[in-house]
Amino acid sequence: MSRNLHFQRRLSRVFVHFAAATSLLYGLLVYVAAQATEEFLLRRYVGAVLEWAMKDLAQQPAAGLPRANNLERLQALTRESHGTARPTLAEDVARLYVRASPDLPAWARDYAPGIHRRLDGDADGSMVGVASLDGGQDALYVIVDGDGLLDIDQLEPYLLVALLLIGGAVTALGGFTGKALARKLAQPLVTLTEEIDAHGEGPAVFSGIQRADEIGALSRGFTGLVDRLSGFLQREREFTRFASHELRTPVSVFKNNLSLLRVTSDPAVRERALSRMAQSAEEMEALVATFLALGREASEGTLQSRQLRLQADVERALAYLSPVIRQRRLTVALDGEVDATVSAPPELLTVLVDNLLRNAVAYAATHIRISLRHGVLEIFNDVDRDVPSSTGYGLQIVARFCERQQWTYTREQGDAAHTMRIAFTRGD
Repeated sequence: MSRNLHFQRRLSRVFVHFAAATSLLYGLLVYVAAQATEEFLLRRYVGAVLEWAMKDLAQQPAAGLPRANNLERLQALTRESHGTARPTLAEDVARLYVRASPDLPAWARDYAPGIHRRLDGDADGSMVGVASLDGGQDALYVIVDGDGLLDIDQLEPYLLVALLLIGGAVTALGGFTGKALARKLAQPLVTLTEEIDAHGEGPAVFSGIQRADEIGALSRGFTGLVDRLSGFLQREREFTRFASHELRTPVSVFKNNLSLLRVTSDPAVRERALSRMAQSAEEMEALVATFLALGREASEGTLQSRQLRLQADVERALAYLSPVIRQRRLTVALDGEVDATVSAPPELLTVLVDNLLRNAVAYAATHIRISLRHGVLEIFNDVDRDVPSSTGYGLQIVARFCERQQWTYTREQGDAAHTMRIAFTRGD
């Protein structure tokens, strides 16, 4: 659970950091926008005042003088407007001068026509607009002090405090929202982690497998991985059980004939013993190869199949079991298509037929009937109720083989009869 909480805390911290960064960026944007807005509006205002003054100076009468100079015309302009609307601002904010004005600041004379911000030396940030008069012989000046209209220096502390408060509120809100979203986002992962931790053996279907997002992909991936691991464990156990079951007979034959070789010097007996030992060794080799192949995943390839005469394998197995058949006085009937072939791996078919016939011989009461028709092997036997049931590994091996090769295996068992049927064709 601590790992899950740690994941939620990490998600919460990500949301808090994102909210703080967003607040900081928006605060800087607002501050820069305020500064830029002040500059833009001041320049627009100075330009409007210059345009108004130039227009009214051109229309100003001579005030009774034969030829009024620019200073007199400007003084007359500041006393009356002649119906021309001056930009709506206080007169002590924007001051008008010409070069002959006695109160024109000395620093303003150095500026060329245009709109400028005074930033040199001990400048207070005043805005000055300059326009040429009389073909460049004179100039009109409009000066707005830095402490005048639209200066936000006085409001700047309040603006910064407001931005900090808003940023803090947004960050706090982001933290609460992030915590809630982190819990919601982490919940599917927390549930999936708990299910994986609690899962034991066997296939599993974890929550979220039906989702179409990354959680669903993760759940499907873990489900597939657990299924594969479960398959590995099952095949490993099957290999141990099946190998132990199938290798008992050839190992016993091998050991018995080895003991016989140690006590006899008869060449004929030794030759038969060596022949049986060789046959047992080949059987063990085929069994081990078969079980190793079955222990691999189906995607890693199947056993190599060939066209084989099924009756030949049945006759070989019956010959091998003939001592037991005679001892138990069983009647065996074999009918069907003599030359019928099936597509199957040779070593697998040998083990399969051996297990089917050994099971029939072990539990038959009086007779066994074997039928080979149309690629179907059917073995019928009556049941000896006095024979106790065994572990049944032989038929488990048969079922596993058929499943791997996609053959159809059916079994019908009653109180008096038992039938096993294998269709050597891939089931739909």
